[in-house]
Amino acid sequence: MEKRLKQQRNRLFLRVTLILSAVFIAVSLAYSFVCLYNEKIKIQNRATENLAYTETQMAKEIPNFTDYMYYIVNLLYFESNEEAKSQNMEYLISYEITQSDPKSQIVVTDQKRHEVVINTASKTAVKYGLKINAETSPTCYGLIDYNVIRSSLTDEQYKKISELLSSQRSDGKSYELICTKFQIYYSDFIPTEIQIALVDPTKSWFMYDEIIETIELKSNIIPDLEIQSCNDMRRNIIPKDFFIDKVYGQDYIGSMTKEQKKKTSQVISTGLFEYIFYTTGYIHFESSSEVFTYTIQYAQKVNLMNKCKVKLAVGILVIFVFFLTITFILCLMVWKLAKIQVLQEQKRSDITNALAHDIKTPLFVISGYAYSLKENIDAGERDKYLDKIIEQTDTINDLVHKMLNLSKLDSYNVNLNCTDFDLFDLVNSIKENIVFLPDNKKISITHIGDNTVNADKDLIKTAIQNLMDNAVLYSLPNSEITIDISDKILTITNQSEHLTKSELKQIWQPYVRKDKSRHQKGNGLGLSIVKSIFDLHSIKYGMSMENEFLVCKIEF
Repeated sequence: MEKRLKQQRNRLFLRVTLILSAVFIAVSLAYSFVCLYNEKIKIQNRATENLAYTETQMAKEIPNFTDYMYYIVNLLYFESNEEAKSQNMEYLISYEITQSDPKSQIVVTDQKRHEVVINTASKTAVKYGLKINAETSPTCYGLIDYNVIRSSLTDEQYKKISELLSSQRSDGKSYELICTKFQIYYSDFIPTEIQIALVDPTKSWFMYDEIIETIELKSNIIPDLEIQSCNDMRRNIIPKDFFIDKVYGQDYIGSMTKEQKKKTSQVISTGLFEYIFYTTGYIHFESSSEVFTYTIQYAQKVNLMNKCKVKLAVGILVIFVFFLTITFILCLMVWKLAKIQVLQEQKRSDITNALAHDIKTPLFVISGYAYSLKENIDAGERDKYLDKIIEQTDTINDLVHKMLNLSKLDSYNVNLNCTDFDLFDLVNSIKENIVFLPDNKKISITHIGDNTVNADKDLIKTAIQNLMDNAVLYSLPNSEITIDISDKILTITNQSEHLTKSELKQIWQPYVRKDKSRHQKGNGLGLSIVKSIFDLHSIKYGMSMENEFLVCKIEF
């Protein structure tokens, strides 16, 4: 049976696990889809709303075209700057565009001149100090273009600069690339001279740096455009990751088709979980002499999986824990049901085998006497054979009757006819019906207090009758069976052979008898019927060994 239970358990566990695993995967996929879709819609709506707000702010806050260029760069890259905050640019934080995030692009085009005045592709934002005179050193915001710098350097120069910038010194100093001279063209800073400087981190002013090499970028110079110089106190640093690792804005808008650019807002898929969110609008700017109209295009590349990975991880973890708990509970429930089912099948099998054994013997006796009756025997022997046949028939009838009663009681298909009756009177009447006690056995009854109980009298009588028969049958010769009734508690005590805890636990099961060889009188169904009757009434009962006495206690 243990092997069968194990096989049944493994099959059930496998089925439950497979089913719940499939449901878990389906729910996780559905949850992931909803999260990614919602994030996609949220980013698209946020980009559209922010661009519309930007158009409104630009139209009413920018006093001139030059400030407008600075404003664009400020709102793109320096929204945390105090000066930028003072210009009411806090709303740009939602653009999520920073100097270290190259996955966004803004293109501003002058519609009248058909000229691009701002394009963040291949560029990064910087904040440089200017030296106008000894007293004036303003700070400007702008963009520097990687391609402009790289095209002005030879391969040897670029390699040398990269090696120095990547090197690490033991004295704590480091090499920096400084833009010392540059021109300002719209929002762009055009470097015309750069220097490699050895920087001491303990000194913040540029004037204290050791200049390793100065490189002029004459090819970048735009004729008739003023060349600006940096002041002595501020380092106009060209970022290392920008120069070496090419961390700059990508040209997402340039890679779009004309049809895609015509739409004011859309989402373009570029790979698994990767999208470009694109929006476009117009800004009208009025100066003292003319009206300008600018097209502003904004594109941001987003990997939705990276955006939602924490949310997805937490959500899927919660779903996993939930399904793991459900799986454990279901497996436990199914295992208990399967165990009960297997035990019931084993019980039915044992009962069927025992019943077949108990019926087989009487039938064999009946068959033997029936064949003998066919012979020519005298009348005295004939009556004896007939009495034996009747006796064995009664045995079979009693066995079948008890089996039917047990089956009915186990099915709980019984309507209890509960009435009040005195427990002592019932027990005493059962004793009086016992006309013969074998082996000089005796029965004594004592009672104290009120023993009126409410139950089905006929079923309780059957149960107590079986208990008393069992006590008479299995008590030792020349012993006394004592029955005590006190405050609705019935105790039956008889001297008996010793029973182990395991035997006491199984004694209420059908066909469990002390005598395994079945030569002992009785069919092993009596205590099973008692158990079923008491269970129907929710009556507490139990059997225990106290020294050499078997004690049965029933609490009504």
